Amino acid sequence: MNKKPSLEPFQKVEHSLLDNEVLTPTEKMLYILLRRLRTAIRGCTPSHAYLKRKLKIKDKRTLVRALDRLQLFGYITWKNRGKNLTNKYYFRDNKDFQYILQDNLRLRRIMSQKQKNIHNQKLRDNFVNKRGIKVINS
Repeated sequence: MNKKPSLEPFQKVEHSLLDNEVLTPTEKMLYILLRRLRTAIRGCTPSHAYLKRKLKIKDKRTLVRALDRLQLFGYITWKNRGKNLTNKYYFRDNKDFQYILQDNLRLRRIMSQKQKNIHNQKLRDNFVNKRGIKVINS
């Protein structure tokens, strides 16, 4: 009985990704899924709902954390295309990758500083309220 060779498409994966012991299996599969989608007509623009469904992820925070880690390790980056639109994902081999990644990391530092300031203000407010200290603004 001759078995017909399978004509199923396949995805090549870099050895560095497979050998990476820091990334989780979910993060690796997310990267592979995004690579598969990059040949779409409009580029790689899947929604978070689509990615969660394909990877069987229940919580959006898990997906965002995985995307974040892939960006921090330099595998992907993205451009936010606006409110209620999906992100467009870019990979290392894209000529604009480095520029987009640097811009995203710059924005991350700005947002991180704003979050720290908000957190510190809440700590001050809680301390003042618990101690009954009157704050005098001059």
